[in-house]
Amino acid sequence: MGSRAVTLHLLLVGAMSSLPSWAVAQAGGPREVHAVRFVTPPVVDGRLDEAAWQGIAPASGFLQRDPVQGEPASEDTEVRVGYDDQALYVSARLRDREPSAIVRQLSRRDVAVEADAFLVYLDPHHDHLTGAQFGVSAAGVQRDALIYNDQFLDPTWDAVWASAVRIDDEGWTVEMRIPLSQLRFTASDRATWGINVQRVIQRRNESDWLELVGKNEPGLASRMAHLDDIVGIRPPGTLELMPYATSRAEFIEPLVPGNPFNDGTRGFAAAGMDLKYGVTSNLTLDATFNPDFGQVEVDPAVVNLTQFEVFFEERRPFFTEGAKVFGNFGRSGASEYWGFFRPEPTLFYSRRIGRAPQGRYASPYLDAPSTTTILGAGKLVGRTRRGWTIGALNAVTGREQARLSNGVQTIERDVEPLTNYAVVRAQRELGARAGIGLLGTSVVREGREAQLENALTSRAHMLGMDGHWFLDASRRWVLHGGIAGSRVEGTAAAMTRLQRAEQRYYQRPDAPHVSLDPTATSLSGWTGQANLNKQGGNITANFGVWGMSPGLEVNDLGFSTQTDRAGGHAMVQFRKLIPSGWTRERTAWVSKWWTWNYGAELQGDGWQGAMSAQWRNFWRTSLTLTHARRVWDDKLTRGGPTVIRPGSVGAQFSVLSDNRKVAVVGTDLGYTARQYGASALTAGVSVALRPAPAVTLSVGPAYRRNIVAAQYLSTVDDPLATQTYGRRYVFGELDQTEVSMVTRLSLVTSPRTSLQVFLQPLVSAGDFGAIKEVAAPRTFAFVRYGEDAGSTIAPGPAGQGLVIDPDGAGAAAPFAIAQPDFNIRSLRANTVFRWEFRPGSTLFVVWTQNRRDTGLTGAFDLGDDAGRVFSAPADDVLLVKMSYWFGLR
Repeated sequence: MGSRAVTLHLLLVGAMSSLPSWAVAQAGGPREVHAVRFVTPPVVDGRLDEAAWQGIAPASGFLQRDPVQGEPASEDTEVRVGYDDQALYVSARLRDREPSAIVRQLSRRDVAVEADAFLVYLDPHHDHLTGAQFGVSAAGVQRDALIYNDQFLDPTWDAVWASAVRIDDEGWTVEMRIPLSQLRFTASDRATWGINVQRVIQRRNESDWLELVGKNEPGLASRMAHLDDIVGIRPPGTLELMPYATSRAEFIEPLVPGNPFNDGTRGFAAAGMDLKYGVTSNLTLDATFNPDFGQVEVDPAVVNLTQFEVFFEERRPFFTEGAKVFGNFGRSGASEYWGFFRPEPTLFYSRRIGRAPQGRYASPYLDAPSTTTILGAGKLVGRTRRGWTIGALNAVTGREQARLSNGVQTIERDVEPLTNYAVVRAQRELGARAGIGLLGTSVVREGREAQLENALTSRAHMLGMDGHWFLDASRRWVLHGGIAGSRVEGTAAAMTRLQRAEQRYYQRPDAPHVSLDPTATSLSGWTGQANLNKQGGNITANFGVWGMSPGLEVNDLGFSTQTDRAGGHAMVQFRKLIPSGWTRERTAWVSKWWTWNYGAELQGDGWQGAMSAQWRNFWRTSLTLTHARRVWDDKLTRGGPTVIRPGSVGAQFSVLSDNRKVAVVGTDLGYTARQYGASALTAGVSVALRPAPAVTLSVGPAYRRNIVAAQYLSTVDDPLATQTYGRRYVFGELDQTEVSMVTRLSLVTSPRTSLQVFLQPLVSAGDFGAIKEVAAPRTFAFVRYGEDAGSTIAPGPAGQGLVIDPDGAGAAAPFAIAQPDFNIRSLRANTVFRWEFRPGSTLFVVWTQNRRDTGLTGAFDLGDDAGRVFSAPADDVLLVKMSYWFGLR
């Protein structure tokens, strides 16, 4: 052997000796699991004594990922896999020296709780990117999810499959039957799939894996063992129908004398159907006709004092299932994504479909629908023979009308036109180290009334391209990003509304890079980003640049609160994810970020850093520190001149106790100090109790105190206000106090029967001090009414609102504003009984209550306000819904 060869050999030996033993063991390649074809398949009852299982060699030798990565599992696990022409079968013997200590906490399906569990991960395409997860707890509760982008899980997917568990004196056993109709794979005479298996031993906080993937390494689908010897199976055809019927009663308060639309009660009944059809072995069509989503949990109450819309998560099953195929734009290939105060647009936001009607009318009596009726929707999801992963969705919502009455005459007006929504997503891997994708959306409205045509776009289109490129074979360095353009069309009035909207404020008097065009009938813009990730090892990093042009508009089928922004950031993270010293794992990171508008004015500039740790006793703590420098703010005056955005420093600290225990307590405390006397204090406590296997209770009181130096109130035209371009921008000094408490109760009597209760009382009070106007652009100086420049402020007629004379005896005209002080008392309650009386078929009984009361004192009195929460007028809804699943193929 030559000297160079010897040197190379020694280097390799040294490198291998420095690796953990489990990494050395796996360096030879993935493990192999051998499947056996059944002549007579086993009965899925949790017993493993049938002959079908006896001739299969088990896969064993699991390794810990937690708590000590790479160590042998504390208990033995044996897994066997079989199949026939209809299904894949998995069995497991999970030995446990303390069977009585196995944790069997019950929960609703797909809700992960602290319980012993067994999970199987499959990659039937063997593309190292996609797959499915099937899991069952020691209490027999199922969960399933789709794997996408190699390592992320989408738990909204619900397959129909069978499982059974048993506890005995050796531990517990699992049997699964996964119909091939629930999987997507390509027909072949002999196939190899990816497989991995995970076992959770809850009392030890232990996670054991058949094919161990280190915590510092990205990937899930790409790091599986091989499931060999799958011979002669073909994807079966799929046709599933699920008709439903629902009835609903509403009880509405308060009763208004003379209101012809509300006698206190309403009744509704409806029917519809969902359909699932296997177009090919790899493409599935899902359709819904006249859907009803009354079983979905209500949105939480919020008090929004900004000009921007609040984002609420999608919860409707048709739109959540498989939704990840439409998302992830610009993030493919990345195991972590960091934004750092980037107002990133969501290019597809499915809650736009079926949204609240957008037409607004003033009338003494008004009866308007709360949502737009979805007449029908369909989506096609799957994979083509050429390797494209595709998703296409189309939905049609109906024309909606409101009834208006003055007590004598009733008329009808359109509040939402007939609308078609469409979205298409396609992604494809280019070899082993790159990928590309396309995303397009389209909204087409049929206008009938001038008021709606002048308020809404008639056409809205968006098209984008994204992709990634791994810079090294180990996939630790990845460059990823995307670019998209939008175009909307409509009347000149509709386009003027968009130009003046809070996303862009084209009417700003001191923004030369934008201008309002009242004759425009279209608006176009773009958004883009590029990111470099280092995503493996103990040191990770992320660097990004991004931009959104002023004309970007995606809100017809997306979600965006701001445009006219560009920025960048850099982040470095240090982590130790294996036990060391006092901790089981710890991380620390630091970042720097900037934001500009398209006039090259700095709108954000700051640092942020965080430290977190899980300690040896399984408690967790985290600390986040933020510093933002004083910069410009071109949005505070809501279409007016630029002013100063005050600088700030903030800290947030949280603690979470050992989540293995019957009682888990968490707390968080945050404080931000801003220049000019403003501040924000937040505090919260969370308590989760599991007093019995069938019961979970969580309570989370939260407190917030905001001292706002300048809260926007109004804009008043006045040609004498020459310093501020002929308008007065009115603000107030606000002291806001808010208390809320989210309570959830889960009572699960069996894996198929559950009762879920959600309760959120909220009290918020805002007390305004000085009322003032902006004194000059590019400052944070104000003229305080009643104190400066001879101005006066007084209560309005009959104590309604405030009358302000901005210069006293001067020539400026007085003006009035509404009373700014406020009190809001709200209660959201939701109770859902769910019974899956046969696989895929469900009965729901749902009760929902909304209470709301308002006032104008601004005084915070928790005792009085809490009493008013429960005595406020209530809207109650009682709903019964039953769906029945038919598997026809």
